Amino acid sequence: AIIVRGNHRSIQVNVDAQGNNIVGDAANEPSMAVSPLDPQRIVIGWRQFDSVSSNFRQGGYGYSTNGGLSWTFPGVLELGQFRSDPVLEADGDGVFYYYSLQSEVAADMFVSTDGGVSWLGPITAKGGDKTWMAIDTHGGPSDGLIYTIWNSQFTCCAAGTDFTRSADSGSTYDGPFAMSAKIRW
Repeated sequence: AIIVRGNHRSIQVNVDAQGNNIVGDAANEPSMAVSPLDPQRIVIGWRQFDSVSSNFRQGGYGYSTNGGLSWTFPGVLELGQFRSDPVLEADGDGVFYYYSLQSEVAADMFVSTDGGVSWLGPITAKGGDKTWMAIDTHGGPSDGLIYTIWNSQFTCCAAGTDFTRSADSGSTYDGPFAMSAKIRW
């Protein structure tokens, strides 16, 4: 569905092959990333529910190759796998990352090198509820490092820990650490 208000145009992502709203579809908690190498490449992730009356959620995603004028909605990352709190980012090379809660206290990372068309993963990334992520793209010695953080009260990891980092494009993670602790790299 396309909604126009003044100079602003909104194009719905999760639609059927003809671009129509999917009756009974429900989704929320969207996160979006844009490739720094090609701003026409955009990837969106969200909590995808089976229906408006369901509480079961999965990792929905979609991508655009034309700056959001149209979208492809392939479905979910892993059919039947609970997912919540999705966070998307792109690194300086245009690789997309999808970090999300996969249970009440653990999180995974997915990696896409083709603009969100396909995803590698899940990769155990540690974590917990209310996940978030940042990728250093400033070009210095820490360029490409991936940092993840979450609510330390609901985590897979040691009590009080809430932070990890990856120095290998999301394949492995150092930590977890307590963000409040003095960390030396």
